[in-house]
Amino acid sequence: MNRNRRNNRTEIAPDRPFAKRGTGYWALALALIPLLAAALPEDRNQPIQLEARSGEINQQTGVSVYKGNVVISQGSMRLNADIATIHVKDGSFQRMEATGNPVNLRYQPTADKPEILGTSQRVEYDVVSAKVVMSGNARLTQGQDVFTGDRVEYDLKSDVVRARGAGDNGRIQFTIQPQKMQKTQNAAPPRKP
Repeated sequence: MNRNRRNNRTEIAPDRPFAKRGTGYWALALALIPLLAAALPEDRNQPIQLEARSGEINQQTGVSVYKGNVVISQGSMRLNADIATIHVKDGSFQRMEATGNPVNLRYQPTADKPEILGTSQRVEYDVVSAKVVMSGNARLTQGQDVFTGDRVEYDLKSDVVRARGAGDNGRIQFTIQPQKMQKTQNAAPPRKP
């Protein structure tokens, strides 16, 4: 690990496991808890795992950048990206941006709801507003419901999805299955007499 003390920056190379690299990782773990808390209740008790080819933590600015096949997971939640940037201020998580070709997000909101799968060129998460914004060929799928557009926004507090197309002529597409159809697909198969 290379340390540049002049500008209070820590560069991380893939020569040692992340768990042994210092207090910046505790800040990362604490930063991800609000995003991951929206998943299954038992997920909150699981360890947060982060893997990347390289990383840099600037303790002065509170910005951490991880590059190269970035994988962040906790329980049922998993995010894959080329680059993830995490912003921490006064020890608390502010926001996270992930970019990739594409970024993939997967999590199970609750045991009784279908898994959510998302893909886009960019994913932003803001802890204050509790919103996940996916942009650039965004697609969010939950069960048989599909939301596509240039930008798809998911409000974790209100459980609302919003989408918009690119430019003035951009189009969005929602495919929402009727409740009865969803319940039938989630129901146990009929018993034979």
